[in-house]
Amino acid sequence: MLPEQHDILFSFLAIVFAVFGIFVFGNVVQNCRERKLSGSKLWLGIFGVFAIVSFVMTVHMFSLNQGDQLSFFFGIYLWVIILLLLAWGVFFKSNNIEGQSPPIVRGFFFWTTVSVLLAGYTNWLPQQRSDPPPKEAAVIGDVTMEEFAEMGRVIIFGAKQVAGQKSIGKGQCPLCHTFDPGDNMGRCPNLFGVEKRSHDRIKEDRYANLPMKIGETEPAAGIVKGMPSEIPEEYRRQNGPDELIGEDYIRESLMCPTCYVVKGFGKAGDTKSPMPVIVKPPISLSRVEVNAVIAYLQSKDTPGESASVTVPLPQDDAGNTGGAVVEESSDDEDRPVFVTGTEDIQAMINTLGCPLCHTIPGVEGAMGELGPVLHEKINAPKRIKDPNYKGKATNTREYVRESILKPGAYVVFNEEAGESFPDGLMPTTFGQMLSVEALEKLVDFISQTEAPAGS
Repeated sequence: MLPEQHDILFSFLAIVFAVFGIFVFGNVVQNCRERKLSGSKLWLGIFGVFAIVSFVMTVHMFSLNQGDQLSFFFGIYLWVIILLLLAWGVFFKSNNIEGQSPPIVRGFFFWTTVSVLLAGYTNWLPQQRSDPPPKEAAVIGDVTMEEFAEMGRVIIFGAKQVAGQKSIGKGQCPLCHTFDPGDNMGRCPNLFGVEKRSHDRIKEDRYANLPMKIGETEPAAGIVKGMPSEIPEEYRRQNGPDELIGEDYIRESLMCPTCYVVKGFGKAGDTKSPMPVIVKPPISLSRVEVNAVIAYLQSKDTPGESASVTVPLPQDDAGNTGGAVVEESSDDEDRPVFVTGTEDIQAMINTLGCPLCHTIPGVEGAMGELGPVLHEKINAPKRIKDPNYKGKATNTREYVRESILKPGAYVVFNEEAGESFPDGLMPTTFGQMLSVEALEKLVDFISQTEAPAGS
């Protein structure tokens, strides 16, 4: 069992306790009628309440996930049952009929003790997820450089353009970058001609000194700027000279975007890049995937010509441990990205690419800065009251749903930059990518996001 799932054993205990509460009520009714005991109405009222409360609590248990079930069971439910047993004992004792108490009382005490101890032990054991492994395809046999560069293209753009959606692959690059001459979204640099620029850039004084000097370590990425020999071994360049080359600039840009920020495309006076580190969550490219992307970027401007590519092929890479390159080819390539709602919230948000633009509390790796920080529990009510708000939402949930499906209904003002976030930054296709269940699950989660305590 995992925290987001129900615990079968504790759900079963809750059902048994509800049945037991009803049984106790029936036993008290029987004794009061047969023996015409004094205070019968009081006793019937007390045990009637116990029966109703145990039934209601059992129903409530099924609306909780495992972690909340455990807290509710040990914090409330177990104490209610103990009080029920004590009250039942007082009932028999006060009416001098303790000799008539059914053996089930002693048996239930023993059964409850053993079951709770067993439940506690099994939930103390380390839990493992039984999800199938991610669908990936290792490089099998030799590939040509053209095939390797094509793998990089698929990582960037996905296998095919689907149903009018923006072509976006695992790398998520097209959300912010353009790749054709003259095409510029204004959020991040156009990557046309990046191979030539990579050789020129490393010779510039600005690269050597801004926003940090060569030899300094960028804290967020843990990369030493301009030092290819200091790149983590699993991603380090294998071929070429000891000095800095164009490949190193591209690799460094992927693994440490803030090591160098193109003028006009950074935050805080071009000292910080809004781009995520692509070898960390939520993108997490492997060594071979990084090399494939570099191969594509180095060769894309000269179709059919791969002489400018300096990364090794997977079969020639001494540092390759067999990491995956791209999703295996299948009919799924013809289908748009779709989230069903059965995924956990982290997987849903990563699939939709939200962490690339948004900082989202409670989501690992969601530190994007291109879009607003999602503290919607506090922010949404304020924005609905904003005179500039032209949407139709009347509460937080409606605002969050509207922001997902119609992001242009209200464009948030970026106080740090002194201007609104760019209109059109957020895709308008999420309505085609989410089931009703997935949308409601996402709305529920984002509606509760708020700044961490003390921030």
